[in-house]
Amino acid sequence: MRNSALAWIGHPLTVISVVVLLLNDHLFKPLWSGVVTGKLSDVVGLIVAPPLINLLIRRPWPAILLTGAAFTLVKTTAEGAALASQAWTLVWGPSRVLADPTDLIALPALYAAWWACNHPDARAVRLARTVIVIPLTVLAVAATSQTGYSGPYSAYAVDVVDGMIVVATRGGSEPRPAGTRFASGDAGNTWSSSELAAPSLPRTSACVPGRPDHCYRTVATRLKVEESRNGRWVTAWEISPQDQDRLVRAYAPERPEDAEAVASLAVAVQKLPGGYVVVVANGADGIALRDVSGVWRRLGWTEKGFDASGAVPLTAPGKYDDSVSTAALLAALAAGLVALGCGVRRPGFAVAALTLWVGAGLFYSGVNPPALFNPVAVLLAMVLVPAGVTSVIVSAARGGTPLRAWVIGTATAVIVYYAIMTPFYAWSAGWLGYYALASGLSIALGIATASAGALAVIKTGRPPEGSSRGPRDR
Repeated sequence: MRNSALAWIGHPLTVISVVVLLLNDHLFKPLWSGVVTGKLSDVVGLIVAPPLINLLIRRPWPAILLTGAAFTLVKTTAEGAALASQAWTLVWGPSRVLADPTDLIALPALYAAWWACNHPDARAVRLARTVIVIPLTVLAVAATSQTGYSGPYSAYAVDVVDGMIVVATRGGSEPRPAGTRFASGDAGNTWSSSELAAPSLPRTSACVPGRPDHCYRTVATRLKVEESRNGRWVTAWEISPQDQDRLVRAYAPERPEDAEAVASLAVAVQKLPGGYVVVVANGADGIALRDVSGVWRRLGWTEKGFDASGAVPLTAPGKYDDSVSTAALLAALAAGLVALGCGVRRPGFAVAALTLWVGAGLFYSGVNPPALFNPVAVLLAMVLVPAGVTSVIVSAARGGTPLRAWVIGTATAVIVYYAIMTPFYAWSAGWLGYYALASGLSIALGIATASAGALAVIKTGRPPEGSSRGPRDR
């Protein structure tokens, strides 16, 4: 029974699922948060959880049924999600599990777990392999529920109340609590926290009082306001799509689900003796203000309220997340190991390389960002990285790996890193217009350079065993 339990958790399908879960939650989700990465965690999590539970109860069928029942309860009821959140908080620190019935689409993955249980791999019971897989499995399952911190403030509605311009906000953290309202009684020149009633819903259009033919409206998903003139709408103020794309990254939250729009969400007009002012709620970017002279300004977030000094300059370098360079480092390490492995050609090298790579991934995920320091991940990394480095060197040395394979493998790692990062450098400097374009080029260049490195080792590699050799080779 013991070997059966170890064989299940050490099955190649389980091991692959553990690696995918770690990659998805620590790299892919921060970079490309969305439906695909969210559902992928559910699928591989349902493959990984049953063999882990089976280690405790030693009953495969009940382990699978328990996993399915718990998953269904958590995803379909608020009580189940709350209970799961409390459980993860006790063992893993502040965590939040969300109820989402659409996640039940992942339940067929339990069949894959059952298939792995009934098709054991004899090599999976090896002690060294199991010692590595079990702690990684626990870490991967726990990490999928870990949460981050609050996102940026977002101005989502604006109105004129008792002669005061009132902007409603949400999100944020100390020193201003979530839901703070800011008001101005001097045409938007100064702002302060206010207890005035906040606008109930964002209004996307507003007219100058007394002039129903002169109105302003926001443009969906854009930092843009249009003005009605002579029966037609014309642009009154806008930020270019390229600059808006850069601002989206500047206000990126630490937790993807807290992401707020960087777009014009609501507009209000206040009539004054000398004319009128227009105030636009621009989400995480703050507000845009048209003064009585017709000049538009962006006002960003400060401790005292809205002010031009708090607006992110459009000429500032584009800000990409630290996880980009982390992903590039891990991809470069993987590319270098794959290229070297093409020269080593030993099965044991693959296991050693995977151990080293996962250890490096755990280290980076455990220390970046510092606010989310994960001592468990760092502790595991301190075990896996030295073991992986030693195993890689020993495996390569026993295989008589030629020097050129080491040189090409090292060069591949360096080149892949800069191939991945160069598009982001170009985007940050303003040479590429959109972050998505930089991401696409980064992936393409990374794959191309990694493939070139592996092919270079294969083409210049040693003759296969059993082939004829010249006198100098004997």
